[in-house]
Amino acid sequence: MIERLRTFFRRKFIRDTLILQIGKVGITIFTFLSAFLVARLMGARDYGIWALAQSVLSIAQAFNLTGLNTSISTQLPMAVGAKDEHEILNLLAVFVKVALFWGIGVTVVLLLVGPLLTGIAYNGDTHIGVLAAFLSLTVLPDMLYGLITTTFQSQRAMRQLVILTNLNQFVLLMSTLVALVINPTPESMVISRITYSTSTFILALWFYQRNRHTYAVPYPSFSAIVQRIRVVAARPYLGFGFLNAVDKNIANLYTEVPLQIVGIFAGKTAAGYLELGFKALTIPATFASALFDNIQAVVPQAIGRRDYVQLRRNFLRVLTALGVVAVIFYVLFALAVPILVPLIFSRQWIPAIPVVASLAVYGIVGTVGGILGPLYRGLNLMRPIIVIKVVTLGVVLLPGLLILQRTETLQSVWIMVQNITPSIKLEAQSGAVLGAWIVNGLLLISALLTAFVALPALNREAAAQSKLSTN
Repeated sequence: MIERLRTFFRRKFIRDTLILQIGKVGITIFTFLSAFLVARLMGARDYGIWALAQSVLSIAQAFNLTGLNTSISTQLPMAVGAKDEHEILNLLAVFVKVALFWGIGVTVVLLLVGPLLTGIAYNGDTHIGVLAAFLSLTVLPDMLYGLITTTFQSQRAMRQLVILTNLNQFVLLMSTLVALVINPTPESMVISRITYSTSTFILALWFYQRNRHTYAVPYPSFSAIVQRIRVVAARPYLGFGFLNAVDKNIANLYTEVPLQIVGIFAGKTAAGYLELGFKALTIPATFASALFDNIQAVVPQAIGRRDYVQLRRNFLRVLTALGVVAVIFYVLFALAVPILVPLIFSRQWIPAIPVVASLAVYGIVGTVGGILGPLYRGLNLMRPIIVIKVVTLGVVLLPGLLILQRTETLQSVWIMVQNITPSIKLEAQSGAVLGAWIVNGLLLISALLTAFVALPALNREAAAQSKLSTN
């Protein structure tokens, strides 16, 4: 038994996952403290405004159809696995080139049209659009920071990744704390995020330059990447990236569009309750994120080696274990929410309790379905998965929108169920709860249909490999 355990822990995948998971302890602490401070000090309405400004930027990001943010996490590990240094340089240069164009472009567009569109949606209130436009200054440094963390994942340099991500979250906590001490407003939060994004990119760049020679397949210098920008052709890399962009951006809409709908029809306080639910779920989600980070590198590398039999065996084991653990964990989490929310975030957030508890379904499905992404991207199943996401968005979102528009009917039903006196908080609470169930429905239907497409495809590849090996 002891020898089996030793063999188990000698596996690089297991060691890397444990390193990442240990590192997530620090990230979890910093994430929790940031969420705690912002929610507690800003109050529900300002917190809702801040959430809606971030959501506007996220929806604007849905028009970034290059897909390099997602596709490079698949293509770079493949290039590393093939030891193709020329392809590695091209991939990094294309990403930086596109990031420059997109980062500058989205800021210009939001400055021009963001206040106008949010003014139409929020009865002449352009405040959210202005905040979103200035918040877009974080897009370029965030994209470049994400590129550097992907280089660590692709080389499976998990120790460096853990150190960098923990430093990143510490800087976020400090920036948030300073902003809240000076003035706990959405404007202060925008300034703190710009400061955080810029400083953490500079930190990540230093990490990259320091470690790029230490790998079996070394990375090029950042100056070499910049020089390559002038001659590298982006178009050959954008076909795969386009499909990945559509896939990822539709998935992002699963939370951002319901949040905006809730903000428009149920008010900014309701949006604050729903956003608190999302933030509360990010804290327990970090316990599985180490596994997801590792799978992002391992699955594409296995596909690049065409080792489908071993991939199927390991993937199904991980999927089953995650399902069991996720159900147990999030059921306990939902039961503890009525105690945790007022204890941690103060009594002003008591109306958010049913919102957070409802999103436990979102936590379960996200944990189990989260590992399907690297699989269907590596197997090049983008088109059917995109169709699934679009159909799901239409099927779930339209009924939810129609119900939210009938706020008086919704409030009456909620009063009858809860047997309490009507109030503004009650209307905000009922709208936020419905928004949470819209998100749950989107994710659940999409994940089930995705599994029905991706897992049979993996089985077919594994069966074909087994047949070839026996011939």
